[in-house]
Formats: sequence, structure tokens, C-alpha cells
Amino acid sequence: MQHPAEPYAWAQRFEARERELLLTGDHETLVGFDAMGEDALLSVPTPEHYLPLLYVLGASRDGEPVTFPVEGVDGGSVSMLSVQVG
Repeated sequence: MQHPAEPYAWAQRFEARERELLLTGDHETLVGFDAMGEDALLSVPTPEHYLPLLYVLGASRDGEPVTFPVEGVDGGSVSMLSVQVG
């Protein structure tokens, strides 16, 4: 089985929104991701892969730099985005 070569638009939009929220420190919106609309619901159909991000945010301090050491979308919809704080 081959994976689609191009990411779905909704996956790209959600990842871009997540990056923006991480870089601006808007943790409240990140916690309430399920209220962010259809792109979020498609991107996070079950939260077990998303919830560790919230633990990282809880352990972070204001002003710490946020970087993304691993990027890309696999299979059209699975974000490989990794977040490093500090």
C-alpha cells in the first residue's frame, strides 16, 4: 500500500495553526484543540498522540524558545511534527 505523496489540506492547516499557537505561547487554545474546528477533529481523531504535547507545555517556562526538530506529514495526514521547548 502506498501513502499519498501530498499532505491533505486540512492536515497542513492544522499543523500550521499548532505551530503558530506554540510560537505565540497560546497554551489555552492548544489545550482546547477539540474546539478548533474540523481541521482539528480530522487531525486528532483520538487524543493519545496529542496529549503528550500538553505535558511538555505544562513543564515549560514562559519565554523558553520553541523549535521543531522533526517535520513533515506521512500518509497524507499524519504529522511528524516534533516540538522542543527550551
